[in-house]
Amino acid sequence: MKRSGVILLMMMIVWCTACTQTASGPASGMESAIEKKGEALQSISGGDDHYPVSIKFYTNEGKEITQTIKEEPKRVVVVGSAVAELMIEFGQKEKVVGIGYSDQSFSKYEDQIAQLPLITESWPSKESVLALQPDLIYSISSAFKEDLLGDISFWNDRGIPVVSAVNFTVGRSMEEYFKEIKNFGSTFNVEDKTDAYLKEQEARFDQVKKIAGAVEEIPKVLFIGGARDTYYYYPPSWCMIDEMIEGAGGEYMKLSKDGYMELSIEAIIAANPEKIIITEFQEPDSEATRNKLISNERLQNVSAIKTGNVMVAEYTSAINGGLQLADLYEDVAAFIHPELYAKI
Repeated sequence: MKRSGVILLMMMIVWCTACTQTASGPASGMESAIEKKGEALQSISGGDDHYPVSIKFYTNEGKEITQTIKEEPKRVVVVGSAVAELMIEFGQKEKVVGIGYSDQSFSKYEDQIAQLPLITESWPSKESVLALQPDLIYSISSAFKEDLLGDISFWNDRGIPVVSAVNFTVGRSMEEYFKEIKNFGSTFNVEDKTDAYLKEQEARFDQVKKIAGAVEEIPKVLFIGGARDTYYYYPPSWCMIDEMIEGAGGEYMKLSKDGYMELSIEAIIAANPEKIIITEFQEPDSEATRNKLISNERLQNVSAIKTGNVMVAEYTSAINGGLQLADLYEDVAAFIHPELYAKI
């Protein structure tokens, strides 16, 4: 064979071997180059493929809607202290450009909430929110009424997405509150933090329920909500604490089929609860709340008053749901069955 033919044959053998290795190997040189280029581009962009994200929640009227968050929110208007708590706890407070309706009572976040830029202590107007040029509004659902912030569509028409929470129309429950926490994690891409929080809370709830299995007597517990020298009855769908009372081995007293209502002194006397848990809207002095109830001369023959079995609960966690849920759950359990829960 001529020398040139030998060289040609050898080149063909080498080429075929390379083809075989490419076909059977994990990736070709070209594919590896593409992957490396992709990794480099991902590194430059931060590798964040979380957005856009779709968030489902209920309007104040109870209709389920979806909002799309196209990119990480940087300028957030917050309405409601329960939402402000989330911004602080999960490391997003620097994104708050304004807070309205600071409704907190006595929370461990009170000082930090006070440091957020305040729009107004009451409901903010559309104009005041628009002036802040937010890229997201995170609010309790009751703000989206025509005489307040208007319909959610008003904001969407201006390119501003909305996430709504704390909705009484669909009922307050542990399940709904946890959905709100999950929505928060998705909205701000902090699901690692929110998932860890939920896991810890659920473990503490389960511990309370486990101990409740040893309960022999189930005391009747009346929950009273106070505001401006008036007492109110909250049905289970209007609060969170009913699940805590029943989970800890107590009976949540149901006084009305009509739902939320003003609670008269006569109604408290007629109910004659063994234990009372009371909370008061925007009242930071828990002792003042307790003393006002137990010193009422007309209530002195009520069992809970005679025995001193009256507990004051933090308003936001008891009604709306808040980040201190597990703390309140354990306090409620220790109050209802001190013989079982004193060591939690």
